[in-house]
Amino acid sequence: MNVKKFAAFTTALVLAMCIAPSYTAAAQGGGECVYPTEFTNELNFTSLADYAVHGGTRAYAQSTKLYIIEPDEFGDEYLKEFDCGFEITDIEYGGDTLYLRRTDDMVYSYPSLTVADYAFEERKTITCGSFEYNITDSGGLYVIDRKGDNMPVIIFEEGCTHLKMYDEQVYVMYGGEVYELNGTEKQAVPAEYTDLSAADRVNTGNAAELLAASYSVQTVTVHPQTTDGHDTYITKIDLEDVGETFDSLGTERLTGDHSALAVAEVGNATIIVMPDENGLSQSYITLTSATEKSDYSAPALDMRSAYALADISLYSRPYMCGATEIAQLESGTIVSVEEKFELDFFDNVFYKVTATVNGESVTGYAPQKLLSPYTFSAENDKEQTTGSDDFEYGSEVQKVIVVLLIVLLALAAIGYVTVYVTKNGDGKSRRRKTPPPDDGMFE
Repeated sequence: MNVKKFAAFTTALVLAMCIAPSYTAAAQGGGECVYPTEFTNELNFTSLADYAVHGGTRAYAQSTKLYIIEPDEFGDEYLKEFDCGFEITDIEYGGDTLYLRRTDDMVYSYPSLTVADYAFEERKTITCGSFEYNITDSGGLYVIDRKGDNMPVIIFEEGCTHLKMYDEQVYVMYGGEVYELNGTEKQAVPAEYTDLSAADRVNTGNAAELLAASYSVQTVTVHPQTTDGHDTYITKIDLEDVGETFDSLGTERLTGDHSALAVAEVGNATIIVMPDENGLSQSYITLTSATEKSDYSAPALDMRSAYALADISLYSRPYMCGATEIAQLESGTIVSVEEKFELDFFDNVFYKVTATVNGESVTGYAPQKLLSPYTFSAENDKEQTTGSDDFEYGSEVQKVIVVLLIVLLALAAIGYVTVYVTKNGDGKSRRRKTPPPDDGMFE
């Protein structure tokens, strides 16, 4: 074989080995993506026995169950259920303690359910300001304004029980519901509470397709209230695999403005990436009406070409997860760099790069730490900056490739010379025998 042809063949083989096949993960989409606008639910009682109020906490008793709705520091009201194991007839707060009375008039304190000494009081008349509220023997409720005409105004004809007052607010039970009384006006107070479980069943729509498609960087500001006036909630989601519904990892109410990267809009929602409490980038979904688009300017490029320091994946967006993974490149693959991606609140820096995979051009994002600058110019031995703080251009990857080429070329040359000498040197390099002396010369 000709040495030059062998060297060209070897070089082409080495370069071909640097390219790895690409793949696109297929995922099944779900129904239309509709993220909840409100996260409230309501208890519907069939035989409400009693209620009690203490500050922002509300308690309800039905059969053997106790339902307590208590607000957190953000104003969300969460429900706790407790089965006391006995029929509850009355409940009341005495200071910070909730007392329960059962059918045999035994009284217990919650939550220990230890026997307690507390006297329940049934009130037929309550005065709040200038208004005097009265319950008749038939359960009718009327009010008199003592600073007005002193004429009774009927609020309910019958069926009222449990007339109470907490923090200068008067309440009454009627028809299995609790009402607030303000002068001559009444208003039902539903047993509403914050229910975050609705975010556990959000359909993905065409999210899988969108997350794998081409992308231009879009940053947003997420506000604590939507343009419709609803409180903003965000749900952390796992984007390793997008099925029919998003894999929810927890929902929380957002307080204050937050900067984020918008990676896809699906249905009435936007999938965003922003740091969690530990500063790590996480994916969330929230209402699009809670987001406001902001300007993004890519930083100046510090390299035009690069090569992979290890086997790496390309992502459709500058966020690494299964849903955004679009291709794989082997270590040493050379790519052209189109754009640098860097945000103050992001824990990773990315480059938007293009590589040839299986004869086709693929563009995606690769993390900075897995790329190193590459130059095609023979005038420069190495670049001054690298994608990794402790890596230089003259790395082991290049050394291995160069040594491999030298060894292969040397072996080819030795083989060529050996074949040539074997074919053409036979007989020509042998020593000629000296003829025996002629005896006749001495005769």
